[in-house]
Amino acid sequence: QRVLNNGITKYGLMPTERAVVDQSSSIAYDNLDDYSAGHTSPAPSLYAEIEANTFAHLTTGAHMVSGSSQGRLLTQLASMSREGRILELGTFTGYATCCLTEGAGNAADVIGYDGPGGSRAGGPFVMTLERDSRAIDVAASHLRIMSEYGIGEVAAEEACKMRGENGRVEETTEDSILTTYRNMVGCELLRVTDALATVEEISRGDGEVQTAPFDIVFVDADKTRLLDYVEACVTSDKLLKKGGIIIVDNVLWKGLVLGSSGGDMSQAAIDKDEDGLNDKELKKNRRARKLAGLMHEFNSAVVEDQRVEVVLLPIRDGLSVLRKR
Repeated sequence: QRVLNNGITKYGLMPTERAVVDQSSSIAYDNLDDYSAGHTSPAPSLYAEIEANTFAHLTTGAHMVSGSSQGRLLTQLASMSREGRILELGTFTGYATCCLTEGAGNAADVIGYDGPGGSRAGGPFVMTLERDSRAIDVAASHLRIMSEYGIGEVAAEEACKMRGENGRVEETTEDSILTTYRNMVGCELLRVTDALATVEEISRGDGEVQTAPFDIVFVDADKTRLLDYVEACVTSDKLLKKGGIIIVDNVLWKGLVLGSSGGDMSQAAIDKDEDGLNDKELKKNRRARKLAGLMHEFNSAVVEDQRVEVVLLPIRDGLSVLRKR
């Protein structure tokens, strides 16, 4: 079943569609996030289908999809890049990848690029790294649809076929999946075992993956090594150009960074927070607090790093935008 304009699917309301319409057709919004989404240019039709496909095929990770507002921001930032060259760390099912590729196409229009499709060597190009095989299968399907059908209604119809009684996702065995968007933007989905090792090789220029430098690096990967990713970007112009942008996701970690930054983290407060939780919930709660502490350490470190300028945006789970000086 297609995702309709009002966001209704067989799964219920899509996360970005929570406004209530009254009899006078005015809209009452529940919160500022919904109000912001309601006053942001709508995403092309393909993206709602990517969300629905993620829910259908990787349900437990569906919350990891960037979503409409954040996705539109990623497209805007990519559109403003100098050459449309973007590296993404953590593909998942390809929602953000498609947003960045769409933006790279807009950047190509601005600079008058007319092909052939960009590649590792130069031109508008999105390289995205992922290690999870199931996510790669779903993302590769979405990128191939975008390559052949674009991002409008026809693409949405094709993406819709990936779920339902006859829906299926083809297994991808290749380590490198290449597509082209609008015959201008090259996109490479690269299967990796260690994204940081690949990034550091690009930064040094001594690995198997050789590329021209990128305008933007979007980091949505291992949260325990974020400072290492930033270090690789700022220490070498082979990876990220001077003046380039690093975008880091999940920097507010469900708001728990407040506790790590001077909030009540006493044992009494922790005991109260954990009261009544079972073993599985306790483990999840403690992991969340640990990761929130790491995110706070990251945020505190980069804002003091004179090699970058930082703006932390409270959108969804927090986006930190770092400009390399």
